[in-house]
Amino acid sequence: MIDDRSLEYPQSLPPTWGWRDLFIALLIIAMGGALTILSLRFATTIGNWDTSRGFVSPPVYLAGTLLYLIIGGTILAVIGPRAGWHDLGLQWPNWLYLALVPPVFIFGMGMMILTNAGVALIFGEIENPQIESLSGGQPFGIGELIALWFLIGGIVPIVEELFFRGVLHHLLRRRFNAATTIVVGAAIFAVVHFIPVLIPGLFVAGLCLGYLREQSGSIWPSVLFHVMQNTLALLAMAFLLATGGMTS
Repeated sequence: MIDDRSLEYPQSLPPTWGWRDLFIALLIIAMGGALTILSLRFATTIGNWDTSRGFVSPPVYLAGTLLYLIIGGTILAVIGPRAGWHDLGLQWPNWLYLALVPPVFIFGMGMMILTNAGVALIFGEIENPQIESLSGGQPFGIGELIALWFLIGGIVPIVEELFFRGVLHHLLRRRFNAATTIVVGAAIFAVVHFIPVLIPGLFVAGLCLGYLREQSGSIWPSVLFHVMQNTLALLAMAFLLATGGMTS
């Protein structure tokens, strides 16, 4: 059951921050992202660097890491001082909510598998474009796998949860009840990844992440879920690439 935490989102008190702050942060992120991409293209042209292996290629990896650091840093610099840790869900939760993560994760992964199977049944075999962007369809070396995990299993979950379950969840929750906030947040989370074939599965994951955020009042259970999900996905990709079960 989802708790209605209306007392945590009082409607009578004027908020100290809002959608305008989010817009400013997104504008800064967009400019930082554009500058990062332009710098990457300039550097690869001047240095004649090979970027055919996607994020495994050092310049692409560094650019991707920098982009996520820009996102997280901008949120903390622009919104953080006005929002505080409570609004962003940065306070540490009760340990019971961390213990809730494994069963929610098992349930969520099961539902994602069923959802992806349904999508495959309707539209045919699912081909994950993330494989090409991560390695160019070639197997990972052990060092490459560790580096990718640091980004995909470490930095990415923290930054994405800070944005989606920290900033966005709180802003939506001011206006909507818990269930609507979780559903709308999950839909935005899925769509913003810009991978149409994965949207249904990502929506399911977003529901689980939003549920953990709402129940705990913190983003850290969602971060743990996200770390587990991305780690499992990365290991699955690595295994399939190593065994020839997945081609570019």
